[in-house]
Amino acid sequence: MPLDALSGNVSAESLAISLEQRDIKPVDWNTLAAHKQAQLEKFGPSFWYQHQTSLGFTLIGSIGLMALTAGAANSLMQPSSPVLLWISVAWMCLLAALIVSGVLRVRAGSHWEEHWLPIDGLETSGVPEPIAAMARSMHRKVPGSTVILGELIRESVVLDPYLLLVHGEERVCLGLWDDTGIIASASSLG
Repeated sequence: MPLDALSGNVSAESLAISLEQRDIKPVDWNTLAAHKQAQLEKFGPSFWYQHQTSLGFTLIGSIGLMALTAGAANSLMQPSSPVLLWISVAWMCLLAALIVSGVLRVRAGSHWEEHWLPIDGLETSGVPEPIAAMARSMHRKVPGSTVILGELIRESVVLDPYLLLVHGEERVCLGLWDDTGIIASASSLG
């Protein structure tokens, strides 16, 4: 036994056994999966992002419509009339108002990314203290385990992270949170 480390036969405790011995219940995988799906739907792509081709044709068509309107007004009005200028200005103001108001906002969808996180980097990565403390405790008690930070990313902004503890093929979710607070975390049964 004392020489097991020298021979390479280090006994690795299972995450499930380690959690059970410490009366800790991890976040249920169904809870995490449902939360991830709900967040993907909530932070999905905008209507205009999904229809970028149509938006491009519509904007090009609106410029053509503006030229047609200006041409028709020019043929009906005297050359010295400022109507053409006012029609063009009104049309461009309408387009600017649509863009500024966010009606024509082209927002990409979000996606989940997972990456390894050093145990010392939990706080600097924004992991809430109760979840970070649980991760540090379990990391010490299960040699060889690592932590993985999952993040919902939209346009390079992290929206909704979660933390996994991984040991070999085993993975347990220790918690998920957003900017308002902890949504779910591993809890003590005792």
